[in-house]
Amino acid sequence: EVPPLPYIELREPEGEYDRYHTDIAAALKLAQAAFPEDTMKRIVLVSDGNENRGDALQQAVAARGNGISIDVLPIRYRYDDEVMVEKVTMPPDVHQGETVNLNIVVRATHPVAGTLRLSQKASNRTVPLVEKHVLLARGVNPFTVPQKIDETNVYTFEARFDPDNLADDRIPQNNEATTYTHIKGTAKVLLVEGTSGEHDALVAALRQENIEIDQVGPDRMPDSLAELRPYDTVILANLPRENLSDRQMEMLARNTHDLGAGLVMIGGPESFGAGGYIDTPIEKALPVDMQIKSMKVTGKGALVLIMHACEIPQGNFWEKQIAKDAVKTLSYNDEAACLQSQGGPIWVFPLQQVKDKSRLYAKIDRMTPADMPDFDTVLIAARNALLKSDAMTKHVILVTDGDPAAPTSAVVQSFVLAKITVTTVGVAVHGNDIGAKQRLSNLAKLTGGRYYDVVNNNALPRIFQKEARIVSRPLIFEKDPAWSPRIAQPTEPITGFANLQLPPIKGLVLTTPKENELVEVPVVSPLPAGMENPVLAHWIYGLGKSVAFTSDTGTRWATTWTEWENYRKFWAQIIRWSMRSVEGGNVVVSTHRADGRIKVIADVLDKDNQFVNFAQLEGSVLDPEMKSRKLELSQVAPGRYEGFITDAEDPGTWFINLVAQVPGAKPTLVTSGLSVPYPAEFRELESNAGLLEQIASIAGGHVTEEKEAMRFDPAANPFRHDLKPPTALEDLWQTLIFTAVLLFLFDVAVRRIALDLARVRPALGAAWAYVRGRKLDAAPEDYMAKLRTRKAEVARELDEARATRRFEPARDAPAAGAAVTEETATGPARAARPAAGPLVAPEAPTEQETYTSRLLKAKQKVWEDKK
Repeated sequence: EVPPLPYIELREPEGEYDRYHTDIAAALKLAQAAFPEDTMKRIVLVSDGNENRGDALQQAVAARGNGISIDVLPIRYRYDDEVMVEKVTMPPDVHQGETVNLNIVVRATHPVAGTLRLSQKASNRTVPLVEKHVLLARGVNPFTVPQKIDETNVYTFEARFDPDNLADDRIPQNNEATTYTHIKGTAKVLLVEGTSGEHDALVAALRQENIEIDQVGPDRMPDSLAELRPYDTVILANLPRENLSDRQMEMLARNTHDLGAGLVMIGGPESFGAGGYIDTPIEKALPVDMQIKSMKVTGKGALVLIMHACEIPQGNFWEKQIAKDAVKTLSYNDEAACLQSQGGPIWVFPLQQVKDKSRLYAKIDRMTPADMPDFDTVLIAARNALLKSDAMTKHVILVTDGDPAAPTSAVVQSFVLAKITVTTVGVAVHGNDIGAKQRLSNLAKLTGGRYYDVVNNNALPRIFQKEARIVSRPLIFEKDPAWSPRIAQPTEPITGFANLQLPPIKGLVLTTPKENELVEVPVVSPLPAGMENPVLAHWIYGLGKSVAFTSDTGTRWATTWTEWENYRKFWAQIIRWSMRSVEGGNVVVSTHRADGRIKVIADVLDKDNQFVNFAQLEGSVLDPEMKSRKLELSQVAPGRYEGFITDAEDPGTWFINLVAQVPGAKPTLVTSGLSVPYPAEFRELESNAGLLEQIASIAGGHVTEEKEAMRFDPAANPFRHDLKPPTALEDLWQTLIFTAVLLFLFDVAVRRIALDLARVRPALGAAWAYVRGRKLDAAPEDYMAKLRTRKAEVARELDEARATRRFEPARDAPAAGAAVTEETATGPARAARPAAGPLVAPEAPTEQETYTSRLLKAKQKVWEDKK
């Protein structure tokens, strides 16, 4: 929940926890990995010690090897007043019309009076079977209830015990248990439609073809695989994505892939990509992709999400989830942007084409929306971004708590002129402010959007999925007059239709066939031109089959189809082809659960009811979380094969699928199931302090009792310093580089700077005297006198040098004192400067031998030697 930090702020937990299992070993392993390297390490474990996954003692040994101490604080309890419904069982192989015995086992820790109830669930109906008052004795109490099975269906029998006095039962979660059985019968189809009665013509046609079908709305959509099991095909007819939960979509896909049922999607304005099924398990199961690779003939949409901090529990979590759901609904050709308020508009990511959704999800995860002072600033930023887009549909979704200042009329009018719709979502509007709600409603109404007043956080994802579908409208292609699709290739579902002319249609939802060799597209549309437009596509998906029909069945686009003489036959062939393969063969599967494992037993017989040895059995298991795992069975006796499912503690129905290959017969698909009523967490009636004490002993920790912790006993202080000091490695290269630079500069200084010690020594002496607080020997006046004297000497030397350069005679000049005339001058005659006074010749300077003179002498000597 919180990593190791110098200071931990305790807050409401935000993590998702597995409340069905206790895995102390995994917690110890994660704690060891989270420690910083240079610290003394201690783990404090607070638990009841009842682990049902992992091996905590093994992790304690690992902690000791890593020098990590483990302190434990056992939570001790013992429930002496408890009632537990242990199990409900019935024979594994039940046939229609038989009477079977339901066996109920109830365990009590002391005599308890209460009511025992037994109910039957089938086809979304619950029927009470038994309700009687009983007195439980201490220990095991068995009950037997005979029950006749009249109809073919999937049945779940639930037994529950309610004590008269609630104080006699400490754990209510273990007061009920269930069992599951499937009574095989005729094939059955489930049709789920978005609008009630929209597909009555199709239902009537299938019933005339002797296909049993249940027509329901989204509110009656099954919520478990056990409820789906009676149906061999499920049809989703113009059903928008927001009417299905993520779990239901995963369930439908698993029902086809792992349980062999059929899945058919029928088109309409709220189906396929236009219905929001992009990047969902349903799209994965269908033979078509809902992304359009070529957008030459259709437009694209642009969506801007505006996020304002909402003061609801886990507000940031919900905003991130709904933003992801909205982006997930968009096509890769659409554009999306996310804008958050942090006092001003800040782009989480600017408007861009939705290509890499995982990158956008990562940016959404880093989103931290804050308070919003007004609506204008964020709306203007969103409007300006959308004005630069060439999208056909432009939409804004604004999430807020309603307290920012209302948008000005000029801003609202600019959205109207630009044809940008705005949907407002009021989440926990402050104080249920009527004025704030009215402002949000007006903004949505004036721009052509919708207003949602959200009081339940769980409604947010569906709202965003529905609103994001507005951007997907270009995925619908409509044209009047109608045109006829053509049969591209004859396939099994449309056998006998190859030479027939199909009735015309006026529209369809654009899709693209999956790039898979198993996908077949027998019916295509010539419009829109330039694209491959499937009208009917099908393929085999896992153990089942799925079909996509991108137009409708006669309500809007295919109105003439219902009058077509082959309408009934066309749809009956497609639905029958998609149905689950008929189970057959003499393979009987039974299950037994004990010690957290499910034992699967398969008895294989041939057509003469003789045991079959060396049969090939391939199995898989689908757990209540709809995760598939492989099941291996081995022969243990003539005709008997056994396998085990480990870690079978998750409550719900476990489905077992076996494909048996018996010599001389076709492969047989057999499905079975087992119900787990409640996890092992609710079976423990006493804490296991012994395990915790072993952990502390192995890891060199301390066992702290609750009373010691409350007294703040120093021996129980988890921060006591009785561990060995840690050792850690530290990089030295930064220090070494810094030292090398200093040494280099010192070396350069030593080589390049010559110090005059005669001058430096007095300065150093003066500095030392100053440090010791002594005055200098030389008075300031003497020091200034020396400076003036030196200055005068330098001035005199400079004057003499200038005079010497001025009056130095030339090489051919006359004698000193002679007047300069025209005859003695080497250049042009010039008038002699009048003498201002007697001219005094300066003293001849002392000749100094220079480098030039030495060079001339050496040259002269060389010429003399040559002569």
